[in-house]
Amino acid sequence: MPSKIDLYIPDSQAEPKSEQADKTAGGKNDRNSGAASNPKPIRRKGSIRPIILSLLLIICFGKAHLQAQITGSVSAGIGYSDNVFQLSESDLERFDHSAPALAFVKTTDDLTLKTKCEFAYPLHYRWWKITPGVSGTFAQNISNSDKYRPDLAFRLRVDRYYWNLAAQYAHSPHIYYRDFTDSDGSGALENYSYSRNTYRLDAAWKPLRRTSLKAGLRWEDYYYNEYFTEADGSALTGGLSLSHRFPVFTLDAGYDYRKFDNDNRVDNDDASYESNIYKGRISLPRMPLNDKGKTTWQPSLALNYEQRYYQGGGSWYGGRADYTYTLAAGADVFLSPRWNFALDYTHIFRNVESNNETLIRLKEYSENRLGAELKYKF
Repeated sequence: MPSKIDLYIPDSQAEPKSEQADKTAGGKNDRNSGAASNPKPIRRKGSIRPIILSLLLIICFGKAHLQAQITGSVSAGIGYSDNVFQLSESDLERFDHSAPALAFVKTTDDLTLKTKCEFAYPLHYRWWKITPGVSGTFAQNISNSDKYRPDLAFRLRVDRYYWNLAAQYAHSPHIYYRDFTDSDGSGALENYSYSRNTYRLDAAWKPLRRTSLKAGLRWEDYYYNEYFTEADGSALTGGLSLSHRFPVFTLDAGYDYRKFDNDNRVDNDDASYESNIYKGRISLPRMPLNDKGKTTWQPSLALNYEQRYYQGGGSWYGGRADYTYTLAAGADVFLSPRWNFALDYTHIFRNVESNNETLIRLKEYSENRLGAELKYKF
């Protein structure tokens, strides 16, 4: 599925990483000399099975009534990344020379298959429209099979004439970034993965016929696996955006502030940070692809810029700042009222400022992504 930029509440491209992970990637680990002797606790995650079973019971008992009103979509997509693990130039060279620390990498580029199902049940009461919904997504990489990701989201949206309000809860039980050496002194490579719970609230208001204002608030909890619990944390993101439709194009501009708190910090390994995120997007109106005009297409161009300032001390986080640029170009092709096709290209580049030359060498990277998606609405 194409990887598009969320203009209002961005899903952070670079997830929080522990200092242990970063240092080990470069063959330098200041923590191994004082590794704790106590074993790390294994977290017991809450089960979402009762929620899923309750939803299935509602659908089964009300099937005859729901069939006439339920709406949704099914989509399938494929994506390509030329740097799927977001490796620096230094790490790419080490991979070419079969460095043991990068033995987990099967290929530096990869294809990703993705499918998504969405269901909604719009209810109308007088001038209110209330729409509960659920969606499920699953993505799987072809060569690097450890990179798979399931997502489940529940949402509720309320619409009026000139405004709408939406609340959502999303659970991602497995997000895998890469492998790093565990800090227990064994020297073993372990999966650096985590689960995430996301709670978000979005509002939109249309004060003028061509102008919309949007606001969003999001809270995220990150729970890393038993090998890297020191990276656990929570993030709060708030943002505002403005959209105006001009005669020949639509312009979107927004700003987000993001704060991540590293809950289980160790000594000076505090990965907490604050971010300023600036977003812009321009899109053209739908245009016919042929003389009949039944098939239309809509191109767009977006740019995100994030300034991330780390709050920790020491040689790894002290005075560190990451600057990430994300450029995305895409086109949506509307084949019919039910079928549409999308193409997408994204370029990501991260620049790092620090007094630590090793950090700069290991953390700067660039990535190019291509994606295609076919969607059917019902």
